[in-house]
Amino acid sequence: MKAASITLATLLALGACSATSPYTVADTRCNAARHQQLVGMNWGEVFLPPNLTVRLIDRNEIVPATSNPGRLNLYVDEKGWIARISCG
Repeated sequence: MKAASITLATLLALGACSATSPYTVADTRCNAARHQQLVGMNWGEVFLPPNLTVRLIDRNEIVPATSNPGRLNLYVDEKGWIARISCG
């Protein structure tokens, strides 16, 4: 929790210093077309808004059937590279 607070404070400070958003993708709800640019990036290098609901899914993981149209699903490999995205 403390690390998340520090990360959020850092992102907010960076945002105040620059004219552009510190986020890789600034949408706060899943938008498949706009979030598609995340494919091929490493999860550790992606900065998403804190109010965007994200679910990381390992390639060998069984995904629960719960659906949330605003949630961004990131399918990652064992090294954290994003292979595909979906909403739900």
